Amino acid sequence: MNMENARVLETYVGSSMKHAEQKVAAETSSRLAAIVQNSDDAIVAKDLNGIITDWNSSAERIFGYSAQEALGKPITLIIPPHLQDEETEILRRLRAGERIDHFETVRIAKGGREVLVSLTISPVKDSSGRIVGASKIARDITRIKQVEQALRESEERMRFCLEAANIGTWDWDIKTGSIRWSENMEQIHGQRLGSFGGNIESFLEGICIEDRPRVEQAVHQAIAGDGSYHVEYRLAKADGTFGWMEAHGQVIYDSSGRPSKMMGVCRDISERKRSEEALREAHEQLDAKVNERTAELDRAQERLRMLSARLLQMQDDERRRIARELHDSAGQILVALNLNLAPVEEELQKNHPALAGQVTECLRLIEELSRDLRTMSHLLHPPLLDEAGLLSAVRWYVEGFAERSKIQVDLQLDPKIGRLPAELETAIFRIVQECLTNIHRHSGSNSASILITSDPHDVRVEICDQGKGLPTPIRPGVGIQGMGERVRQLGGHLEIESGNSGTRVTAIVPASTASAKFPSGVVDVAS
Repeated sequence: MNMENARVLETYVGSSMKHAEQKVAAETSSRLAAIVQNSDDAIVAKDLNGIITDWNSSAERIFGYSAQEALGKPITLIIPPHLQDEETEILRRLRAGERIDHFETVRIAKGGREVLVSLTISPVKDSSGRIVGASKIARDITRIKQVEQALRESEERMRFCLEAANIGTWDWDIKTGSIRWSENMEQIHGQRLGSFGGNIESFLEGICIEDRPRVEQAVHQAIAGDGSYHVEYRLAKADGTFGWMEAHGQVIYDSSGRPSKMMGVCRDISERKRSEEALREAHEQLDAKVNERTAELDRAQERLRMLSARLLQMQDDERRRIARELHDSAGQILVALNLNLAPVEEELQKNHPALAGQVTECLRLIEELSRDLRTMSHLLHPPLLDEAGLLSAVRWYVEGFAERSKIQVDLQLDPKIGRLPAELETAIFRIVQECLTNIHRHSGSNSASILITSDPHDVRVEICDQGKGLPTPIRPGVGIQGMGERVRQLGGHLEIESGNSGTRVTAIVPASTASAKFPSGVVDVAS
């Protein structure tokens, strides 16, 4: 090949390579232009004098100005008067070659509407590296901020409800062992602020040594059993005193049915325990005087029974009040929040798919919180008992118990039973609840039966199991005593038959029982 041909070939190859590079550059430029034009974020270019040189379709949508209206105008077109100094500072930093990331501020759309935006601003350089302008990406975060504000308000309302009821909440991650307490839990436990270590070991450290095995056993039973957790324990407070706590909880399972966490509520029951201790001491004093003060003892025992009934009534009222507080106040707020967020999610899925996931997650958390609140509320006091009556409440509780405990329950309800006096419906429901709890915890029976019937005069409740029976002689515990006291206050009587083939509990109460009356003053149990 001669020199002339070589030069021709070199010129041809060079021209071809230049043409290919220009084609690649053109394709890259075209792709970048398409990305800019179709971005969900407003992308605006301006020169160093703040004059708008580029304005994509999302900028038109967010700020309301068409490209024809915005191009060639100063960027202050969309900056509120009181924030004009921001632009001066931004231009200064851009000339210095700085990049501004995720700067949240306010801009004004056409018509005067304020838009909350997150800005990312980068300097634009020419081929020689000289800064000639800036590229600005503006993300509309107005809806996100509204959602965040709504969630903050919901949390504040929830915190107010819990603090007003003097109830703390806890959430234990079984897999990691970490525990989250509500802000008032340390105060309820009488601990110094910031002293809780956030794990199961730190929680157990404050509990009296004698009570720790009972708490651990309750945790294990909840995880291995029906998921329901309830325990009372003593703990040492920071001021050197001791207090009684009561905790209710529920195990939460993952998609595979394995326990993943446990959550619940806790409250200080020291005052109630002091009342119970006073009641126990009064019993001891009365027993010591039985031989010499028989008549006085009878009167004192009557006072004690009234006090015991009053404690049961107070407990039922407290459960009802707390359950309604959680259901009516916090629950309704969450429903309203869910309704408010649903259209936001739908709108974001249409126009801002990248942001829709955050709202979807918020809706999922709201649904989970609503479900947990309903569980807590129903554990304390079933709303069906007040709204639909005894039969509906018993049927609901038995179905849930059978599902959780895997104990088959044969339930027979007399359809002739209508609405009964509130104290009678509460007493019968608590008797059913106490008996099924005892069957699950102690009897070892795989089945149980419940029969509730009525005639013109009495309501009869009969609960049976096929378990190992009660120890002989029968020594009634707090639960059996509570059932007996409820029935006695209503003018009825309680019978318990137990043997190797199982246990039968029968309660017969007058259908037209009157409300129990209690003195308005303090009952004197020691006179």
